[in-house]
Amino acid sequence: MHSTRRGLLAGAAAILAARRTLAQEAWPTRPVRVLIGFPPGGGVDIVARLLMPKLSERLGQPFLVENRAGANGNIAMDAAVKAPADGYTLFYGNVGNLAVTNALYRELNFDTLRDFAPVAQTMESSLVIAVADAVPARTLGELIAYAKANPGRLNAGSAGAGGPSHLALELFKRQTGLDIVHVPYRGSAPAVQDLAGGRVQMLIDGYSLMRAVVEGGKARVLAVAAAERQEILPQVPTTAEAGLPGFVAGSWHALVAPAGTPPVVLRRLEEAVAWALRETDLPHAFAGQGVAARFRNAAETRAFITAERERWGRVVREAGITLD
Repeated sequence: MHSTRRGLLAGAAAILAARRTLAQEAWPTRPVRVLIGFPPGGGVDIVARLLMPKLSERLGQPFLVENRAGANGNIAMDAAVKAPADGYTLFYGNVGNLAVTNALYRELNFDTLRDFAPVAQTMESSLVIAVADAVPARTLGELIAYAKANPGRLNAGSAGAGGPSHLALELFKRQTGLDIVHVPYRGSAPAVQDLAGGRVQMLIDGYSLMRAVVEGGKARVLAVAAAERQEILPQVPTTAEAGLPGFVAGSWHALVAPAGTPPVVLRRLEEAVAWALRETDLPHAFAGQGVAARFRNAAETRAFITAERERWGRVVREAGITLD
């Protein structure tokens, strides 16, 4: 009797396991939510909305962007961590979300490496150093000289405390020894607006976000914080060419899933991202936004996030930045 009962239970467990395996292999059979920690219209949102239709095309189900702005993306990340690890809730974020958050917020109930499974890196972009038109500097060297002659008088905006533009500014200050006042905003758009209006004199951020004000003559780009000149700004020198070697700062995005997501689902996602970045017109669409397609597979993305956490965590500690 007992052996019969055990046999029935074992058989039921085997059936459930088989059904679970079949469900994983059939994934996705319904729409997939992709959480983003920023409002519509920002850099992460724009790129995500270019990428997700390609994943939908490849995998046969809608990939729906869901904006949950607030706390530098932590609200969206927390929601993603708490979601079932079944492949139907993902998180799409940037360097600030995935490599800096745990250094800035020491009381978080999640860790970006422990609680997320990387799928793939999708893009990268270099930040640029820009000044308002009224600033008497046409080169990076002239800007540094002006700031040294006027300590504490130069205001630099950022897209928010602890974000990529803020950390790039802190790195710039440390490398140059300049006294520059940080003015954080809620996103890049208002920071760019105030750069154009002269309310802040400097901004280190993505060129695509400030392109309109630069082309309108209200701001100038002095250098690209990259190892090589950028295709979108071929006439602008790199920071090394402009006299500040070693200053490299940029942003990148990656797609991640809650830890515990079935490996077969992660593999299908990774393959779909690789296809989108290599076999479609997505790189061209990215270039139109001033960013470059950059594919790293899951293992490479995990190693990259680990290295970026170490790099930017050191900047956060040395600058004494905390947001708890």
